[in-house]
Amino acid sequence: MLYKISHVQLTELDSLVLTAGHQYVVVWWNNIPLGHAWITQPEEAREKLRVAIQPALDYYREHGSSLHTVNTGERLSVVICTRNRPHSLAVCLQSLLSCTDQDFELLVIDNAPDDDATYEVTRKFPAVKYVREKRKGLDIARNTGARTATGDLIAYTDDDVKIPANWIANLKACFSDPLIMAVTGLVIPASLDTYAQYIFEKKWGFNKGYLPRLFDHRYFLDHSVYGVPAWDVGAGANMAFRKDVFLLAGFFDERLDVGASGCSGDSEMWYRVLAEGWNCYYIPELYVFHEHRSSDTGLRQQLFSYMRGHVSALLVQYENYQQRGELRRLYKGLPHYYLKRLKQWLQRNHNESLRHIMMEIKGCYSGWRFYNAHKQFQRQDITVFPSALQQPVPVTEQSIVSVIIPCYNHAEYLKQAIDSALGQTWKQVEVIVIDDGSTDNTAAVCAHYSTQIRYTRVERVGLSAARNIGVQLSKGQFLIFLDADDYLYAGAAELQLYYFKLYPHAGFISGAHDRVDKSGAFLNTVYHSGDGYLSLLQGNYIGMESCILYRRDLFFHFHFDTRLSVCEDYDLNLNIARHLFVFHHNNRIAAYRIHDMNMSTNKTRMLKWARQVLQKQLPALQNEQERLALQQGLNNWTSYYTKRNQHENK
Repeated sequence: MLYKISHVQLTELDSLVLTAGHQYVVVWWNNIPLGHAWITQPEEAREKLRVAIQPALDYYREHGSSLHTVNTGERLSVVICTRNRPHSLAVCLQSLLSCTDQDFELLVIDNAPDDDATYEVTRKFPAVKYVREKRKGLDIARNTGARTATGDLIAYTDDDVKIPANWIANLKACFSDPLIMAVTGLVIPASLDTYAQYIFEKKWGFNKGYLPRLFDHRYFLDHSVYGVPAWDVGAGANMAFRKDVFLLAGFFDERLDVGASGCSGDSEMWYRVLAEGWNCYYIPELYVFHEHRSSDTGLRQQLFSYMRGHVSALLVQYENYQQRGELRRLYKGLPHYYLKRLKQWLQRNHNESLRHIMMEIKGCYSGWRFYNAHKQFQRQDITVFPSALQQPVPVTEQSIVSVIIPCYNHAEYLKQAIDSALGQTWKQVEVIVIDDGSTDNTAAVCAHYSTQIRYTRVERVGLSAARNIGVQLSKGQFLIFLDADDYLYAGAAELQLYYFKLYPHAGFISGAHDRVDKSGAFLNTVYHSGDGYLSLLQGNYIGMESCILYRRDLFFHFHFDTRLSVCEDYDLNLNIARHLFVFHHNNRIAAYRIHDMNMSTNKTRMLKWARQVLQKQLPALQNEQERLALQQGLNNWTSYYTKRNQHENK
């Protein structure tokens, strides 16, 4: 035994006496892990442990637990992906089914097994739902679990993990904040008997510390210049997601992780969560025990896979979001890192192993080759259109309309927008303001309304993400997205609901709008006739996002695409109208303010993105009529913006 693992309570620390030999000691405050220390000299133990646990002690004394149980009615599914390890799986299942909270769905995804041993193990546990996935690959198995699970929250753990009795209850208490889309927790080694286990825990371990840590879009922005270290979020052996995230950000990329490039399917998913404007939360109170690989051969293969997957993930992340920091990390950061490691080895640094360094470098090169050989297989998120969305949506006197107002530095107009939402003749209205990192007095304007509105600040996630976040926070059955520099007419919500009563199968109802200048003076009324998908292919006849009322259950089967700089509303409405009936009328709903800061003032940019949005529809076109309509739309957008440019340049 290289290091003996000991677990001691805080109350036992003063009287702690350790026997001779190397020990890895974890200190607890009841069920909260506070810190650990590697002990080689028993007489140093107490002092080293006190230093190790002090930051966590200070945190919990000031803030208390990070777990906040909220009775949301959300259901939990636990997914274990396994392959040819029936004995480990049996231990994991037994620990899960010994949790104090047994209100969860349990799925075992048997990934391309060589025999029926895993199936035979699951038969001993009647609560387990067994799914055989014939295609080899961890992320393939994870996706099968995500598609099969019925819970609102989906947790993942590995078959070589032992689960504590409080894990299920703690998981449910991690998602009190609706902006949190992913949660990870502490992973503690189950044994450190071999040198390979020691090296892995010391240099590569899944332990991300004993302090809770929120990763948000600010974290993403702060690190994007040199690549976002999404692996800092946690470990795939102890992670959970809201199921909505798979609609918003897509499923795991099946080119990554075991069975493909080798690793990083989990961190690439966290990267997407952050890129889309949502939060990941690392909570040490959510802990498990992991059995590390015991042999040096296994460790070296693991290091090869880690770096192979890491490089593949960097390239996948760049592919998806075009953040050049991923390339800087790959082509500048990694070479510098390994040159430094090799130099340390040459200087007789005994903490370095040449075999390990070379295996990692080989993994990096292999990951680069793997991605370039498979980059044509981009992630395709196949979503089945829910039949429930074909059902009529009822309008009653209790129907709530949620007005979502994203705001970035439009405080001068925001009050009129909020007042117009609060002043609706339809009284069941909630107003949600998403402050997208404003540097003006947006927060002060919102503070004036106290509990009349719901105010949430995020860190410059962009218009699409801000709108998506507003949906997550909303409670209404119907949604209006009102830009902060525009305003609604008093009867807007009531009129739109009137049409929803007439057309209860509609995906959305849209109307006309007025254009006003910066001071609010009337310019003209805008109404273009249109009738659904074919009309939208030929041009955006709606013209203003605020004069649309959506049924909320569309989201997040549809959502605003954060990768679009502009025309994200046009893109969304095309996607909805492709599947559902939509209705357009000529009654005025809102006022669209024309001023120097309108995004639509840049005609060249607007044309570029309008054409790109239409081209996204190409794979979905089903007949010649739709293809002709799309071509007409491309011509119409070119003509429209070219003429406007010529007119304004005179």
